[in-house]
Amino acid sequence: MSNKHFVQAPSHPKAFLRMGSYDVPCSVLSSDENAVRVRVMTAGGHFGEVTFVRDGDVRSARITLRKQGPLGLDLWLELEPIEAVRAA
Repeated sequence: MSNKHFVQAPSHPKAFLRMGSYDVPCSVLSSDENAVRVRVMTAGGHFGEVTFVRDGDVRSARITLRKQGPLGLDLWLELEPIEAVRAA
């Protein structure tokens, strides 16, 4: 007998945050051209500046807000404009 009340958890696009020499996997909760909200399961050692990597797109980012929840740490990132990243 199947459980009719079971709902599959939504799968969020995967990405990772590069922090120094470490790549921390994360799930993308929401994003637009200039900002992204991600969830990470490991909460230790998050810096103010990170590199956000998704589908080959690499962007410098600044953590603007952190919120610890029961499912992990949610981070709001302000993304650096693409032109500034290409010039570096």
